[in-house]
Amino acid sequence: MQHIKRPKLRILTILLTLAFLTGCNGQVSTVKDPNSDLEEGKLTFSVSGETASNWELEILFNQENAVIKEKYARGAGRKYIYDKTTNEILGLYDDVAIFGTAKDQYIIYHTPEELIKLTLSSNYGDTTITKTQEFKEILGYKCQKSIIAHGNQVTVEVWLTDKIKTGIIYPWTPLTFDKVALEYELKILGKTDRKYIIKSISDEPIESSEFEHVVPDDYYLVVPLSELSIDSMWSKSFEENTFKSFSYPYYGNGRESTIEYFRSELKNYIDKTENKSISIDFYINQDSSLSNIEVSINYSKKDKQSPEIKRVIESMPKWTPAKVKGKPVKSKVGIAI
Repeated sequence: MQHIKRPKLRILTILLTLAFLTGCNGQVSTVKDPNSDLEEGKLTFSVSGETASNWELEILFNQENAVIKEKYARGAGRKYIYDKTTNEILGLYDDVAIFGTAKDQYIIYHTPEELIKLTLSSNYGDTTITKTQEFKEILGYKCQKSIIAHGNQVTVEVWLTDKIKTGIIYPWTPLTFDKVALEYELKILGKTDRKYIIKSISDEPIESSEFEHVVPDDYYLVVPLSELSIDSMWSKSFEENTFKSFSYPYYGNGRESTIEYFRSELKNYIDKTENKSISIDFYINQDSSLSNIEVSINYSKKDKQSPEIKRVIESMPKWTPAKVKGKPVKSKVGIAI
């Protein structure tokens, strides 16, 4: 009889364990002690709402790094890899056209401060935060409710815990504060725009490869117009690249020699009396070759001088490609003259 009961007892133990680890709506946690700080693990959220149908959000983190993965509709998404020691964030963007299947895959480096400013660029008014005395338990974590108001148009209800240490702030998601919201609902003019609900919490160690700043071949680095443009309207906004993890492409010895080359080789096509506006766009590949060269004069690609300028660009000597962590990456260059 004992040999018959033991398997049943084992099955019952498994079922009770699953019942303990799993909450309502399929929520599950592997954390054994929600009262201790969680400094490494993975969070996954389901996302719903007016503009977030079938979205997904996943956060991986340890004490030195964090990764945010957002998946949108039709294959669009974003991935942010945050190196906490250097305070640098590699953003990998997958954009999909509203109509059709065209994809654009590019990278931009951010600081956390820049990312916060970018995300909150839509200003709905002054922000106020009200901490309530409402509490509830979510997957074993005691959460306190706060209400965020952006002016009188946007309100956010968040159920926060201070026991999960992702170490990154990302506005308009559950990572809004140094605390983490296990439930987060954003309403615009009273209508739910986005609602995040925690699906799972894992305390399993994260592979270090998840945090590496690796750029897939299909992605390109966006080079701002201010970097290599001659037109003063753009060049005056130039800022020295202070990131340690990447470098922009250049010809010759650096930025100045690149700009001087364009000034010298294109001087015959720059007729100030006609007040021409010339823009040149092209890609610099990992092997230093140029591709997809496009020239517009006064916003038209059909000007008779466009092919001549294109030939000048095609005849340029080899460039030094952009690099991320010392490895060459494709980049897209825009030049205004």
